[in-house]
Amino acid sequence: MSSESLEQIIYDETEKRLAEMSKEDYEFPERADKKDYIGIALAVGVCLLLIILCMTGVIE
Repeated sequence: MSSESLEQIIYDETEKRLAEMSKEDYEFPERADKKDYIGIALAVGVCLLLIILCMTGVIE
C-alpha cells in the first residue's frame, strides 16, 4: 500500500476531478426527473417493507 496519506489521496483526486469538470467540452449529467424520484421512492419503500417484515418475524 502507498505511504501517501488518505487526506492527500482525497485532495489529489478532488483536484483531478475539478480540473476535468472545468473543461469547456465537459458534459454534465442530466438532472433527475420525475421517473428518478419515483424509482428512489419505490426503492426506499421496498427496503422499509423488508425491514418491517424482518422485525415482525415474517422473514427469518
